[in-house]
Amino acid sequence: MSTQQHPSEACTSILDNDLYKFTMQQAVRQHYPDTPCDYSFTNRSPDLTRLPHSALPWLKQKIQDMALLRLTHQERAFLEANCPYFTKDYLDWLQNDFRFQPEEQIKIHWHEGQAETRGNGMKEAVEITVIGDWHQVILYEVPILALVAEAYYRFGDKDWSYEGQFDAARTKAQRLVDAGAKFAEFGTRRRRDYETQRIVLEGLVAGSGLGSGAQQSGKGFLTGTSNLHFAHVMNLAPIGTMAHEWYMGIAAILRDASQANQVGLERWASTYPGQALGIALTDTFTTEAFLKTFKGALARDWIGVRHDSGDPFEFMDRIIQHYDQDTLVGPVLRRTKKIVFSDGLNTDRAIRLQQMADSKGIQATFGIGTHFTNDYCHLEHEKGSPSTAMNIVIKIHMCAGKECVKLSDDHSKESGSAEAVAEVKRQIATLL
Repeated sequence: MSTQQHPSEACTSILDNDLYKFTMQQAVRQHYPDTPCDYSFTNRSPDLTRLPHSALPWLKQKIQDMALLRLTHQERAFLEANCPYFTKDYLDWLQNDFRFQPEEQIKIHWHEGQAETRGNGMKEAVEITVIGDWHQVILYEVPILALVAEAYYRFGDKDWSYEGQFDAARTKAQRLVDAGAKFAEFGTRRRRDYETQRIVLEGLVAGSGLGSGAQQSGKGFLTGTSNLHFAHVMNLAPIGTMAHEWYMGIAAILRDASQANQVGLERWASTYPGQALGIALTDTFTTEAFLKTFKGALARDWIGVRHDSGDPFEFMDRIIQHYDQDTLVGPVLRRTKKIVFSDGLNTDRAIRLQQMADSKGIQATFGIGTHFTNDYCHLEHEKGSPSTAMNIVIKIHMCAGKECVKLSDDHSKESGSAEAVAEVKRQIATLL
């Protein structure tokens, strides 16, 4: 059975969160302060991984405990040394003024009518809502997702153990390194628990040979982790830029999704000049619509793009063609551009993508999440079968009184009501 019934260390640091939540917080605070919004939780696979009612007290307590979190002097020093794009004004505010206020900002409701009896007991459907000004509540998403997942594996699916996790992570890293892949750990939001992420990162560090000397030519390496806390305590590079909510919120504020990519890119660059964080996310309103904006000086100046939905091999061909046909980029400059792949990756797929990138002449890096931090098998029930990872999200729902929409290149990842989605599709049709 599971060995993780010890007290959880999850969310005992304000930095136990992904970097891009903080980079977006700084940008939102600069450009859209005091903008009301709300977020909603969705379990995309409730039939497979439904949170048990017995998890509710633990989950509520862990969320309430977030009110105690503060940016420590040591953590601030780490951010100053490793994230120079954070301004003194932002770090002063984060350390001295920002506080989680879960009592006011988080609502949790259980739908008793959807209770079902399963083999592992009575389960309930949970509704979680985050409400407040955008820059004040933007940091909740990743910690709450991590806590929901940990609650499920603490009180629901307990037929697993940590045994073999270090070795599995080390082997994955060794294979990626040998294939020449540059990869980061992106697994906070859907990790099995805090301890899993710690063990996995230790395995990835061991498998990538960090600390064993100079990087070998032609070999890949672990570039870092999206989790600021683990980057701090394990001396790793923090990795991340922006998420879909940046564009989604801007589209709602503008009341026009056709302008959101342009405005989002311009305002991001003004917050992070010199391409300090120059990887652009493409698929919020479909990559086709994004590329109508991402051309000329934008395509030339931005370091690269991030893939997060749709077929990644087709995406690579599409981006190469887009760069090659742009008069300010072309085939020569294109070879310096980077694609960050971050959608449902495993070791095999990342290696195939690396091989394709090498053959076609474009830089590739990989952000790998669930495959690292929630890759388990059952010990007793159907021994050896996969212990299913939770497929959960928290998406921005309303911003400035307008519903937020995500279209994506994968229709299963769309979010928003049918009416709001239809409105956004009409707006972006002017670009296509």
